[in-house]
Amino acid sequence: MGRRARAVTIVASVLVVGASREVSADWALTAFLGGSHTRDSSLTLTRPSAATDVTLARVRYDGASFEAPPYYGYRLAFFPRSSWFGIEGELIHLKVIADTSRMTSVEGIVQGDRVNGEQPIASLIQRFSITHGVNLVLVNAVARRPLRWRTNDDRPSTLVVGRLGLGGSVPHPESAIDGIAYEGYEWGALSTQAAAGVERRLAGPLYVVAEYKLSRSVQRVTIAGGSARTPLVTHHLVGGLVAYLGPHSRRTE
Repeated sequence: MGRRARAVTIVASVLVVGASREVSADWALTAFLGGSHTRDSSLTLTRPSAATDVTLARVRYDGASFEAPPYYGYRLAFFPRSSWFGIEGELIHLKVIADTSRMTSVEGIVQGDRVNGEQPIASLIQRFSITHGVNLVLVNAVARRPLRWRTNDDRPSTLVVGRLGLGGSVPHPESAIDGIAYEGYEWGALSTQAAAGVERRLAGPLYVVAEYKLSRSVQRVTIAGGSARTPLVTHHLVGGLVAYLGPHSRRTE
């Protein structure tokens, strides 16, 4: 991940830290891996230098979640003492790789000529991906409740957690069009997510988490001579570890 992505992650964490004036805080640090599936989507290519403004109706994306660099994420949450509601900063590194070998419906202007019909994607763009990450950088509202407590223990053995997130993104697009390649980190679009998961205690303050996420981000990124716009709606399944730092999960009477 590039400098901009790291910088935005730090800013999100600072927002979380600044959300409380209490000296004694409840914190949760999470790291996770997983897989993602992005729905087929439209892709609009706008290239004024080539007199092109065309929309590809249906592009299939591969997540390549287990290929380097893999899908991963991490987050830092703050909970006011004895509260089951909190706020957190989160980075999600997911990827999208367009299958340019397919045919699709296209409509618009290509090199000054109007087109409307089936055409190979590769005839318009040979490669399009965001593979060093769409890099969603989110601030989440978090709610959680215990499902079960261990006997003679003041920590829950199982927690159910839900979150809603809003933030930005730092995509790294990579493309090739008309023999010209482009790649680089950029400031991206507004992004949202909804997620629900279960946390199961392993030992002490350490829990294992399994979670489903649904995210949406309409990315507009640079290509040679112009830009590409694509709405990304993505399903995520993740698993990881949560370390609770403080009394956040202790039973209160």
